[in-house]
Amino acid sequence: MAEQASGARNPPDPGAEALEIERKYEVSVGIPLPAAERFREVGLDPEPPVTHRLSARYFDTLRGDLADRGLAMRERHGGKDAGWHLKQRGGAGVRELLWPPSGAVPEGLREELRGRIGDAAAEVLPVAQLRTERTVVMLRDREGRPAVELADDRVHALDLIEAVERAWREWEAELMPGVDAEVLDRVESVLLTAGGVHSLSFAKIARSTGRLLAAARAGGADEATLEALMKLDAADREAGRRLAT
Repeated sequence: MAEQASGARNPPDPGAEALEIERKYEVSVGIPLPAAERFREVGLDPEPPVTHRLSARYFDTLRGDLADRGLAMRERHGGKDAGWHLKQRGGAGVRELLWPPSGAVPEGLREELRGRIGDAAAEVLPVAQLRTERTVVMLRDREGRPAVELADDRVHALDLIEAVERAWREWEAELMPGVDAEVLDRVESVLLTAGGVHSLSFAKIARSTGRLLAAARAGGADEATLEALMKLDAADREAGRRLAT
């Protein structure tokens, strides 16, 4: 094999790609996860819960170039998917590119940023820091195959630009690859009965930085939705203040 010419660089490694299909639910702090029997009633068998402590930094420009394009860049520590992530929201779900943990932004991720936001890629900086206590329950179907990963997240977020702390709890039900999305309806029936409600938040980064309301306005949301989002952010801020004291 011929040696690489002097001064030439290896091409950056592409990120591994995944498609996330999930639903989010608001839940009060004191409500427990549904009992195993509730899931078995809808044909799903839960594994014992496993708790992880996660930390993550989210990145954007001060103008929000990534957010404006439906993108989220994250560096996460802890859990099954530690490393660097670039997410893109779409109609079918969230497409995610993943790179393994490293001390600096992977060159492949830098190339992705330049391809998507051009010169603004040089202005990307940390905009939020999150600490999450995540309890995960894998729900298996009648054949024993993983069907839905249910995450119970208790989130404490710091907006690094505005120095605002927010906190909330949410349930996320993520469909496993190759599984019919119908199973999410069955999981949802259990979660709503247990006290969960559909979440207005489409992404942790938007919620952490108070961008949910602006995104809803830009999307033409009605007044009732805008008012609900204002109340949601006020509750998140109050919960953040309580944790900070």
